Amino acid sequence: MNMKWMAAAAIAITLSFGSAHAQKSVTGKRGGTASSSVTRSGATVNASGSATGARGNTVSGSGAATKTKTGTTDSGSVTGPKGGTSTVSGTTTDNGSTTTANGTVTGPRGKTKTGSATVPK
Repeated sequence: MNMKWMAAAAIAITLSFGSAHAQKSVTGKRGGTASSSVTRSGATVNASGSATGARGNTVSGSGAATKTKTGTTDSGSVTGPKGGTSTVSGTTTDNGSTTTANGTVTGPRGKTKTGSATVPK
């Protein structure tokens, strides 16, 4: 599982605060299926989904984002077709004139990457 995609998944989950509740299931032309669900409870959004290819390979993932007074707290995980799981977690903090983001990604083999950035508003 590519760690860059994990970081993108965490951002996508964070951006879904506008959805109160949504579910979707689709079937592809060759028999593959995918389903997803997004729910919102107060300041927390939970999202989950899975996809199964026509040959039976399955990928699933879930994540949560909570809006706080000063930013957000995010977490998520993805399990690949061979059973390996990657996880992400992060926070954003509004510091007045800047925003700080911190994140951690752990791959299926236990390798961890962390990062931090502060950007002006």
